[in-house]
Amino acid sequence: MTDSRPSFTRGIFAGAVHDELLFPYPPSLETRNPDEAIVVRRLIAEIDRMERDGIIDPAKFDEDETVSEEVITGFAHAGLLGMTIPKAYDGLELSATAYARVFERISAIDPSLAVLVGVHCGLGSKAIVLYGSDEQKRRYLPMLARGETLAAYALTEPETGSDAQNIKTTATLSPDGSRWILNGHKIWIGNAHRAGVIATFAQTPVERRGETVMRSTAFIIRPDMPGFRILGTVRKLGIRGSTQAELLYENMEVPSDHVLGAVGKGFTVAVHVLNAGRLTLAAGCTAGSKRIVGEMARYAEQRVQFGHPLAHFEITQRKMSHLAASTYAADSMLGVLASLADNSEADFSLEAACAKVFASELIWEAADEMVQVAGGRGFVKPYPYERLLRDSRVNRIFEGANEVLRLFIALNGIQGPAESLKGVGTALRRPLRNLGLLTGFATSRIRGLLGATATLDEKLHPRLEQHKHYFERHVAELKAETDRAIVRYKGEIVDRQLVLERLANMAIEMLATACVISRTQSIIDARGEEGAEREISLCDLFCVESGLRFAQARNTLGSISEATDAKRRTVAGDVRAAAGYFVDDAIL
Repeated sequence: MTDSRPSFTRGIFAGAVHDELLFPYPPSLETRNPDEAIVVRRLIAEIDRMERDGIIDPAKFDEDETVSEEVITGFAHAGLLGMTIPKAYDGLELSATAYARVFERISAIDPSLAVLVGVHCGLGSKAIVLYGSDEQKRRYLPMLARGETLAAYALTEPETGSDAQNIKTTATLSPDGSRWILNGHKIWIGNAHRAGVIATFAQTPVERRGETVMRSTAFIIRPDMPGFRILGTVRKLGIRGSTQAELLYENMEVPSDHVLGAVGKGFTVAVHVLNAGRLTLAAGCTAGSKRIVGEMARYAEQRVQFGHPLAHFEITQRKMSHLAASTYAADSMLGVLASLADNSEADFSLEAACAKVFASELIWEAADEMVQVAGGRGFVKPYPYERLLRDSRVNRIFEGANEVLRLFIALNGIQGPAESLKGVGTALRRPLRNLGLLTGFATSRIRGLLGATATLDEKLHPRLEQHKHYFERHVAELKAETDRAIVRYKGEIVDRQLVLERLANMAIEMLATACVISRTQSIIDARGEEGAEREISLCDLFCVESGLRFAQARNTLGSISEATDAKRRTVAGDVRAAAGYFVDDAIL
């Protein structure tokens, strides 16, 4: 079944602009729900207190490679482990917007702690909240909300990361139907060494059109179930305070009432939970970028070179201004995404993917530039900059590798309304069978179906009109390039991953630009032009830089790029054949 709900990102691939999804910009949490805002401020105040008292110590967590039990206990007492759990089960039942704001604060202090909370609240517990039966919720959610144990989410396997629909773990129903027998191997599972409740996935036999096929099913498992083993934990480049474990299921017996959702519908569970996870990750990366901009500004003002502070030099100013403008964009995307997530009628899967890609690449760039500005101090302890760099790298891999997410964005945009990330993996294996929409594709039909125009039909302040003009031009250009790619490659489009990557990059920049314009307009409405001058400057800079990146992606879609891509395939083939670099040494 396809999802016919409008999506801003999907629409722009067809030349359709769903203004109503982004304009007006979502009001603040304080305006929308003042009572919830009070709860958020209380939670943030408690987090800040624990940091001041030295209970939250990122450097120590990094050295010890674990988050202390004292922090987990403190978070439990404050209600921070029940943020996403309904009040009926002793949780706080925060909206996506409120949860994202609290998660931002945790991430800004320590990404390792954020991973622990994100896995517990945003993945493990969330799976039960979304798909658990009444009995499952009554049994497990209260203990998770109170922090009596942690939750984990076990999907990744040695041979399947982003290709999650092809997991190898299997589950077979016992002859009497009382239990499932699971066999498989899971790796890099956050919180698993501490978790008492784990959402996991296995292939199960189901009947489809008179045939027995294997489809993913979600289960709730516990470490006390026979056949469950923890093989060990892994050491990592960054986020060392968080712990990831390796799990083995050996004829593990799982009661039949522990199926999460419906048999054969595990991928649906995974996709919807990961959508929420990408919101959380985008929030964490955005918060980290804000922190780094602040660190850079303070350091650059204090560090003197050649008789002037580093902040005096234009090269440093370029770094700071670019990161500030990009962080403004990530923050603007986050506000829209959180609002969409709070709207049960919204389809935000593509927006979540775009925000995750944008924010995760931003924080890596920010951390890298921070190390550069700090010079030697950026590379050594006890300064925190090297840890910021290490901690930032994994975000481009978490919750779907950015390369895969770009394929997801582009292929779903091309197809019009689509099911899920599952379609990416399927299409990559059977393009002609699964991309039938490509042949004879008509974007005008899609646009009519979606019910949107090709223009940004919002009255904007004169200072934003030029940005609106270029945005609308980019809508037309993305549509034209999408049509051209479909006509040129037809079903082979799924094998043209470099083309898909460029189309996705264009769409990501357009979503970011639209969110920035919407937010800036709302600030102008609230404060007037003079009161919004700094935000207008950020908007101006981001729109210019984003436009240049859009143009670069578009310009690499022509015949010259096709020839260059062919050369890339040739050289890659030579590297593969030689199993590495194949040219004789130039000196010896």
